[in-house]
Amino acid sequence: MRKVIVSLLLVSLALAVAPNASANVPTVGPREGAVLLVGGGDKTSIWPMFFDLVGDKNAPIVVITTANATNDETNKDFQELKAFGATRLTLLHTDSRETANSDSFIAPLRNARAVWIAGGRQWRLVDSYLDTKTEREIQALLDRGGIVAGSSAGASIQASYLVRGAKSGNKIVMAPGYERGFGLLKNTAIDQHVNTRSRVEDLGEVLQAHPELLGIGLDESTAIVVKGDTASVVGAGFAHFSSREAGAEKIFEVASGASYDFAARRPVDAISESTGGAGDHTVDDKGAIRVAIYADEGSPKAPDLIEGCLTDLSAKFQIRRVTAEEIRQGALSSFDVLAQGGGRASVQSDALGETGKERIREFVRNGGGYVGICAGAYLAASDRPYYLRLVNARVVDREHWARGGGDVQIRFTEEGRRELQQKSPVVQIRYNQGPLLARDAQTDLPTYTELAVFETEIAKKGAPQGVMKGTSAMVSSSFGKGRVFLSSPHPERTAGLERILQAAVTWSSGRDSSPNP
Repeated sequence: MRKVIVSLLLVSLALAVAPNASANVPTVGPREGAVLLVGGGDKTSIWPMFFDLVGDKNAPIVVITTANATNDETNKDFQELKAFGATRLTLLHTDSRETANSDSFIAPLRNARAVWIAGGRQWRLVDSYLDTKTEREIQALLDRGGIVAGSSAGASIQASYLVRGAKSGNKIVMAPGYERGFGLLKNTAIDQHVNTRSRVEDLGEVLQAHPELLGIGLDESTAIVVKGDTASVVGAGFAHFSSREAGAEKIFEVASGASYDFAARRPVDAISESTGGAGDHTVDDKGAIRVAIYADEGSPKAPDLIEGCLTDLSAKFQIRRVTAEEIRQGALSSFDVLAQGGGRASVQSDALGETGKERIREFVRNGGGYVGICAGAYLAASDRPYYLRLVNARVVDREHWARGGGDVQIRFTEEGRRELQQKSPVVQIRYNQGPLLARDAQTDLPTYTELAVFETEIAKKGAPQGVMKGTSAMVSSSFGKGRVFLSSPHPERTAGLERILQAAVTWSSGRDSSPNP
């Protein structure tokens, strides 16, 4: 299997599949309007994109809840749309095809600017709406420039080939009698919950039977926005695009902020392509990544340690130390990534001041990267007024933050091994009073991706036993157009783990997620 890990800047939206399609006539995506497909999970980071596409929170929006067992106004998606400010919501649900064919039922769709199809079970949507006036009005809404969006089953139903349509269970990928979707994206099959349910390779079964199709797998809290012939990836994870070429399956993993061209069946401006597992790749040719290292109060040793991990790859990283005053004066505009190392987060916060912290937020929001280690990870959390609030994370057992230092074991998640290019699932790493991170509940921040958890713990100086194990040791997240990586322990202080920092800096920059070989 061939894989590509792609990290690019967000580009304009469109989408198609046929190799020789006209540039002006999309053959997969909509000619007008836009399609938004979500891989399920937390949608906090996706709702703003939906409303950007709709253009007005006062626009009429239809919510189809039929796929879900909770199909009334207590439906979670319906409630979240209200909470995010939608003022003109109409709920549509029926189990009757006769009702779905009635003019009174479809009337709200004729006046809507957008339709949202909630998740649940795909077969319910097929039984109620396939080949009815309701399905035709959804297509008509798109044709007149509207927005069709959906999550989980609400995403899968928009493909031409429907996966997981079986009434007997969602582990059955191909279900005779339930293999046809609405076809808003032609020649495609769409899967969801890819990262949390280990579904990366599941579409291979479909492509083997139907080699003309393009498979689209979506991680949770991740979406693609489709206009014409390009899909743009947004959210916390990856979109996985798979196809059959010369009898073999080819998969591209496209990160948030990047785009995929369905006419070429390739990522837009793909940086590298491998013929083996992760790490077997070519180097991106977009020039050195410009890294600013915070070197001021509250971080006495970190600049040397971080610089030591990156200077051996001078062709890949351009490094300069920056002071808090330089950050306040806008120096980050000349860089791709800010590395904020260990020390004292409160002292770093005071040195930066409110202006400096807002400059960092602005830098990341506009597409910059942030790598925070130990104190830098504390500083990026969301549960203290003086923090940067880049990541939706709280600090567990803060009163025992000075729990001591030493070597601990961490276990990488599947996403962590992929993003950080780690072959071993468990490593020993240096820890020195870094934050024990857990998910926070900030409604304006997306949920983070857990990359590693603490497998063992340090509980000195009165810290209670059993608290540290299982908390997040390393996480990644989006913030605006930018990317954030946080590590509680110290890869830059652990012989043999320097590669983690190199991979984190590269990923956060929006380039190829793996370091120079």
